[in-house]
Amino acid sequence: MSSSEVSRFLQKCQKERDEAFRREESSRDRLKRLEASTKTQIAELKHRVKETTNENKILHKTIKRLRVELGLEISPRFKGKMTKDIIRELHDKEDQCLRLLEENSHLTFRLKEVVPSLAQVNKLKKDLEGQLQATSVKTQDLLAENARLSKLLEETEQERDEMARINLELRKSIESTKHFSSRSVQTTTSIPINFQNTYRSIPREQRSSQYSQALLEKRKIAMGTRSSTAGSLESPQSDSSSQKSADNLKYRTVLS
Repeated sequence: MSSSEVSRFLQKCQKERDEAFRREESSRDRLKRLEASTKTQIAELKHRVKETTNENKILHKTIKRLRVELGLEISPRFKGKMTKDIIRELHDKEDQCLRLLEENSHLTFRLKEVVPSLAQVNKLKKDLEGQLQATSVKTQDLLAENARLSKLLEETEQERDEMARINLELRKSIESTKHFSSRSVQTTTSIPINFQNTYRSIPREQRSSQYSQALLEKRKIAMGTRSSTAGSLESPQSDSSSQKSADNLKYRTVLS
């Protein structure tokens, strides 16, 4: 290793030594300043702790006196609880009251929004009640009209059945009339000689009037039986059968 290299290395080491000395001096000065400020802060903190201790003693005496004055020592709710627990509980109650106030304001705002809708709903309810009442009246009228029409329909059906029965009887009587008239159309030669003197011809107009009168009597008897009792129904039927036997006897007499 040459002398120039050794000299350069020595110069480098001297520079590093000088730099380390400067750093040490600056760090020493900084440490002194920190120690001085720390001592000052410690003294201040000691003074504050002393003052806080004195204030805490005074507050403890005041709290003890206030607990006795407020009756917290007697109340079972706060008996045995420390002051910080009571203060925390009171803070919780305060927060709960604040939340309830916010909810109350929110509900009041919603109530203001709901009141117009509620008034509209009440109005619609009154309108619907009026419509329902009118509909009930119309329904009662329709029921009365339906009952009247049902009664009228029943009466009409009874009349129709009665007319059908009368029409059936009339057809039967017409058929029987045609049957007897076809049998009565005979000449005098077909009648025995013993009965020619007693034979008396009946005109066709008289026979039709007799049959019409008999049909009218049957119709009157049928109309009377609809409003009579079961016992009274038997007598018109016997009269009708006797009338039919009398008519048949007349026809047999004519034919014989």
